[in-house]
Amino acid sequence: MSMFSSIAKFTTSPVSITNKQSTEFYVCVKYMGRLGSNLFQFASGYGIAASKGMKLVVGESDKVYQIFQIKDSKNILISTNKHECDNAIYRKEHKTHSYDKDIVDFKSDATYRVGRYLQSWKYFHNVSNELREILKFRSHIQTKANKLMENVLRKYNTSRENVTLIAVHVRRGDVVTLSLENVLSIATKEYFEKAFQYFRSYSSPIFVVCSNGMAWSKANIPKNYTVEFMDGNLPEEDLALMASCDHMISSVGSFSWWAGWFTNGTVTFYKWPVLEDSKRRHTFSSDFMDFFYPHWIGL
Repeated sequence: MSMFSSIAKFTTSPVSITNKQSTEFYVCVKYMGRLGSNLFQFASGYGIAASKGMKLVVGESDKVYQIFQIKDSKNILISTNKHECDNAIYRKEHKTHSYDKDIVDFKSDATYRVGRYLQSWKYFHNVSNELREILKFRSHIQTKANKLMENVLRKYNTSRENVTLIAVHVRRGDVVTLSLENVLSIATKEYFEKAFQYFRSYSSPIFVVCSNGMAWSKANIPKNYTVEFMDGNLPEEDLALMASCDHMISSVGSFSWWAGWFTNGTVTFYKWPVLEDSKRRHTFSSDFMDFFYPHWIGL
């Protein structure tokens, strides 16, 4: 059973698909933040456009276009200058990490810009299989990730079929400051210990660690496991590398979320991305499950 068929027992996405196709009007998004946020904006924009029988406008200068092999299709328009969005009507979400039914409550009778962050899987659940076909890394990025993985396998004199690859993302950097300011939480040493323990029984696991805080990772990642620290790569190369793994230990943030999505396997997440009295608690749904998939494992 695939990850997305298993979700059906938990919920049905509020966004449904129609065959009606608009030839005049479009859905637009404004890309904000870094790669993880951009992926949410693209995927949610695509899901909303598909639900309306419209096309999402993607610019040739957009980061997602430069990293992924996105092409013109029934629900995507590749645009040189995105002038199609110049007069778009703006519809703003109420919560950045929650599904907002009001933002998708419009007819395909005008061009709309939806935003801002759109960080809920519910916007694109019904087109997830399509997105997996659309979001293929460009060849130079995938080639780099393949070589990195080949080096890991060669080091242990093994093949891809004989091991279980567990991607591990350790988000540090700005999150350390934000946690001190009570804006976001940060995944703890204890969380990673629990997550590594969870995967201990998997067949011949190799833990592949990517991080923007590698010194902390090397000092705090649990010992007595087969661990490879992947240092010095671009974010998109790290993402492609983690995407090629079987399962995922995520930490916090949208980049970590998407690494888990790409693996399409078992995913653990740090259970409390914000504390109850955090400045951003109101941006999430009450149970956080508008952001995290119901079948992902909170630790």
